[in-house]
Amino acid sequence: VNKQTPAQGAFLFCLISAIKIANILEDSRISELKDLYGNMRKAAIEYLWDEKSGFFVSGDKRQISWASQVWMVLGCAADGQKAQEILAHLEQVNPPVGMVSPYMYHYYVEALVQTGQKEKALAKIRDFWGKMLDDGADTFWEVYDPGNKDFSPYGSCLITSYCHAWSCTPSYFIRKLLKII
Repeated sequence: VNKQTPAQGAFLFCLISAIKIANILEDSRISELKDLYGNMRKAAIEYLWDEKSGFFVSGDKRQISWASQVWMVLGCAADGQKAQEILAHLEQVNPPVGMVSPYMYHYYVEALVQTGQKEKALAKIRDFWGKMLDDGADTFWEVYDPGNKDFSPYGSCLITSYCHAWSCTPSYFIRKLLKII
C-alpha cells in the first residue's frame, strides 16, 4: 500500500480530534489547528482527488486503495453524501489493494458509521468477524483474508497473532456506536 494518501487522511482524522480537545481545553492555538486542518484538507482534495476514477489516489503511480478512501472519509476530506458515494463506489469497484487486517476493517466500519450507514456497518462486522468464527476462530486474528485463508504478511500464517487487539472491534461498535446492546 502506498501510504501517502492514507497517512494524509489519518493526519486529518487526528487533527479533528485535536481541534475537539483544544475546544474543551479552551486552548489559544485552536485557530492554528483549524487553519492547518483547512489547508491539509484543501490540499488533499486538490492534489489527491481523481475525478475520473472517483477515488483519492496515492503516490506517483496514483494507486487506488481501500485504505486511502477510508482514511480520507474519516478525515472528512470527503463528507456527507460525497463520502457515502466514495464508500459505495469502493465496494462496486473493489480495487486490488484491499483490506486483510481487522485493523483496516475496523476503520472501514467506523467510516460506514460516520457516514450514517449503521446497517451496512453491522453487516460488515457480521461478514468479516463472523467469517472468522465460521472458520473456527475462538479469538479474532491479526490478519484474515476470507478469500485466502493462508495469507500472512510474515511469510507464514503460523506466525500471526491469534488473539489480537482488534478483537474488540465488534463489541465496541455494537455497544458504543450502533447501540444494539
